[in-house]
Amino acid sequence: MKAARRSIAFFSGVLLYCFGAGAAMKYANTGLPRQVYASLGGRSSLPVMIGEAVAIALLLFVIAAVWAYLTLRPQRRRHRPYIAWLMSGIGLAWAGWLIFGAFSFALKPRAYSAPLQNILLSSSAAPLFGALNIFGVLGGAWVAGSLAKRRQMSLPSTRSSRRDRDQEPPADVDADSTVSTIGPHTVAPPQGH
Repeated sequence: MKAARRSIAFFSGVLLYCFGAGAAMKYANTGLPRQVYASLGGRSSLPVMIGEAVAIALLLFVIAAVWAYLTLRPQRRRHRPYIAWLMSGIGLAWAGWLIFGAFSFALKPRAYSAPLQNILLSSSAAPLFGALNIFGVLGGAWVAGSLAKRRQMSLPSTRSSRRDRDQEPPADVDADSTVSTIGPHTVAPPQGH
């Protein structure tokens, strides 16, 4: 059962990042009305690109927090959340997207002339597909892991009450009865004959 929960956490992390990357590309292509871009200096201006990147990262943060919490939340106290397995799934998916982005970037010669701000901040530009997106997903998963750990600690213990009664000391024993009354070991003085 433990292996199944680890697998679920790992593959949920992979799917979470893949979903986040796809959603970020979709949101980046949607954009705002042209009048907003014109008043802010155009779609390729640095303030607009930073604003879009931060907004998409915050949206991914919220999605990742909800997704990861639903994956990690324990039903019983003995079911600890497998946060490291979820994070390793996210890391594997990020590495896969990075490799895919590197090949995609290498196969398009026009991408070499793109400005650095576009490569770093745009969610639809290879090879990074938005550098802030990974921080949004990881941050959301980390917050969800903390909340799941807190929920685990608030759940009642799964130990039986019978075991607890057996381990408790009897109620009528006072604290002084546990003090040793045996004196130090001394050697008796030799007796004369």
